Amino acid sequence: MDRMRVWLSRTQLQALVVLTSLLLTSCSTSVWVEADFPQPLVNRLPVRMGLILDDDLLDYVHYEELPRQAAYTIQIGEANELMLVQLFQSMFTDIEQFNDFSLIQTNIAEIDGVLWPELERFEFDVPLGQRDEFVEVWIQYLIKLYETDGQLVTEWPVSGYGKAEMVDREEALNRAIVVAMREVGATISTKFSDQPDLRNWLQGRKNAAPL
Repeated sequence: MDRMRVWLSRTQLQALVVLTSLLLTSCSTSVWVEADFPQPLVNRLPVRMGLILDDDLLDYVHYEELPRQAAYTIQIGEANELMLVQLFQSMFTDIEQFNDFSLIQTNIAEIDGVLWPELERFEFDVPLGQRDEFVEVWIQYLIKLYETDGQLVTEWPVSGYGKAEMVDREEALNRAIVVAMREVGATISTKFSDQPDLRNWLQGRKNAAPL
């Protein structure tokens, strides 16, 4: 009888290990953001800009464990590059891309200023059970403008919000992220010249010398 109890205990333990492994696998969600962004229909500003896309932005991964749900790994780096390069190429006369500020010095005569975007905040909410039918995403970038000598001109936080109907969890999260990023791009392309410090800087470039 004692042997039977020990044997049953081991069997239950093995079953518990298998079940735990399955639960851990099913509760892990990985999303590689796939996106396409519309070409902004704006008049190009008459300046030539350096654009720093550093490793933090290009390799950006958000990891978060939601209580009673899953562990989420969301890779946004590739979408960051796609959105920002296309966006700024549409906004300015010319764009020269760099990975670090120190690499700009050899091209200092060819650009008027330097943009250094940073993904400052990322938050999301996935519905639990039937209490909600939508996935929501909040994202904020910090757009920093520098003179070519490294002097900071201004910082501009730009936020976006995305919402997608919950059918498939990963697909809905991807769609909500893309919607939020598109809102960020639309704000930057249409409101850039309206920011006082940016407007003054653009006016200074215009008065300095004709391009």
